[in-house]
Amino acid sequence: MFLFLEEDDIVFMEKVTALVKGDGGTAVLMRDNTVRATGFTPLTLQRRGEKFWKSCMRKEQR
Repeated sequence: MFLFLEEDDIVFMEKVTALVKGDGGTAVLMRDNTVRATGFTPLTLQRRGEKFWKSCMRKEQR
């Protein structure tokens, strides 16, 4: 599973420790002790991932 952040930025979920929602967006805490920031909420990140996988499934069915 992946997190689709802004533009072409993608994060592999196995490298994520936690998502922390703040006032201005979400902090993505990584296993290597780094932090990635996104303006999206965790729910929006989930929806973006679902949209990506659904589009892949439609293309595969063609």
